[in-house]
Amino acid sequence: MSAKTDAVKTAAPPTLKFLARLIAYSPWRYLLAALGWMVFHLWPLLPGLLGKALFDVLEGRATLGFTVWTVVAIVVAAGLARSVAILGATVAWAGWYLRARGLVQHNMLHRIFRRPGASATSGSVGETVSTVRDDSDAIAMMGGWGFDMLSALIFAGGGLIILLSVDVQITLVVMVPLALVLALAQLARAKAYKIREQSRAATAQVTGTIGEIVVAVRGIKAAHKEQQVVARLREHNALRKRAMIRDKVQSLALDSVFNSTASLGAGLTLLVAAGQMRTGEFTIGDFVLFSTYLMQVSDYTGFMGYLVRTYQQSGVAFSRAVSLLRGAPPMSLVDRAELHLREDPPPAPVPAPVQEPFRSLEIRSLSHVFPDSTQGVRDVSLELRAGTVTVVTGEVGSGKTTLLRAVLGLYERQAGEVLWNGKAVDSPGEFFVPPRVAYTPQNPALLSGTIRENVLLGLPDDGRLERAVHTAVMEPDLEQFDEGLETEIGVRGVRLSGGQVQRTAAARMFAREPELLVMDDLSSALDVETERELWQRVFATGATCLAVSHRPAVMERADQVLLMKDGRIEARGTFAELLANSPELRSRYGRRKE
Repeated sequence: MSAKTDAVKTAAPPTLKFLARLIAYSPWRYLLAALGWMVFHLWPLLPGLLGKALFDVLEGRATLGFTVWTVVAIVVAAGLARSVAILGATVAWAGWYLRARGLVQHNMLHRIFRRPGASATSGSVGETVSTVRDDSDAIAMMGGWGFDMLSALIFAGGGLIILLSVDVQITLVVMVPLALVLALAQLARAKAYKIREQSRAATAQVTGTIGEIVVAVRGIKAAHKEQQVVARLREHNALRKRAMIRDKVQSLALDSVFNSTASLGAGLTLLVAAGQMRTGEFTIGDFVLFSTYLMQVSDYTGFMGYLVRTYQQSGVAFSRAVSLLRGAPPMSLVDRAELHLREDPPPAPVPAPVQEPFRSLEIRSLSHVFPDSTQGVRDVSLELRAGTVTVVTGEVGSGKTTLLRAVLGLYERQAGEVLWNGKAVDSPGEFFVPPRVAYTPQNPALLSGTIRENVLLGLPDDGRLERAVHTAVMEPDLEQFDEGLETEIGVRGVRLSGGQVQRTAAARMFAREPELLVMDDLSSALDVETERELWQRVFATGATCLAVSHRPAVMERADQVLLMKDGRIEARGTFAELLANSPELRSRYGRRKE
């Protein structure tokens, strides 16, 4: 594990503090579930007492008023009460569990969406999915640890008190396996934590590999690398298999030790009791009471060992979830939030029209350098005016995409400032959203659904869909699809070609009708004719554009071209000016045919 993750883990509050806040989110459901399951766990105390009472009645030593029918009536009433308690506890626990898990997932996703979009998570997609899905489940399930442990302690304590009232010497034998189990649980803590962490990491790696395969399926097929990709997936699955087996074997081994230790203590105790029965010190009722309670108390001793181990392993889930928050207070993982489990959430608000028309965007001395790297942009300044087109060009790795993302707040700026209409923008990631700005990356992400759903993304179809589809030059493609806009595109647009994916994302951008279009090599996957038509329609809208492009036809139409090199703007001006003054640009485009 990285030092950064270790630091996050060290700073995280104790697991009990997280659990206390989760319980407080829906306390009455938790209380009802706790009472019901405590009745379930504590009910086994009754059969021993009833067994002793029954044999005392048969021996003529019954308490005044007790008969066989009295015992039967108590058994029936207790059984009915237990059934009602289990039903109520199950319903209450399901309600609390769903809310606790939903709350943790809500807060993790809320933090991800609040982070700069291009660096929202520190790990891979697989690790993030595993944390949101699996660790939230482990955290919510851990909520039952509290009343299970309390029930086990009450049961063991109550059983010991009853047994001590019968025979102190015999009962004290039970304390030996209890102390041994707790000591073993403590010794196994560090190893249990490490093995659980490895199994979680291996699961995340498999999830991430599957995600990468789905995204790159067209490239894999085009390169005929199916066998190599399957082999890689099998390798990761084998690692996960070994990690999961180690985790399971460790759990079963500890459970076996706990149960065996408890059973050994119970067996020794019964041997001592049998010796005293020969001397007449034990009655049959006493023996029934001991034979019932000793095994149950011993079983609950092992159960407490299991709970302690589970509690220790749950720390992995909390640490992984906190690491996903990336700098937010750890306790924000369990902040209160409205989940809308019984009704549909309110519709997403339609973005309000911009009150002040766009006039200018000014970037002053903007810098963003990636950690442990020299890559990024440094001291970049530029200005965009309403109705103009600015094109950013340069060699691969010169900082073009980083510049766009730093301007939009998708990367955190480390220096400089951004001004919109002359006013400083403190949080670009929240400010530069539709209808002010819309952005299409070079490799856009689509959702599993229809083309219509991917373009509108919840916006009303008030004529904007038709305009967006036209600007994105999608009409010829829609005519080829039997279902047109209702065509299902598959996971991440797997049923579409690269150019269709780009233009669907472009239509999504146009549907926002923003004041500033930001595009990163928008037409890289298009044929020449479609690309030419797309840019003609974009320019015809009169929109303000900031675009990364290498196409001479686009740069010729630009009001200014920015030539990037090593993270800085090396030259700026019109395309004609740069051809005249920039040897680098002239070497690339100077001899092209007109």
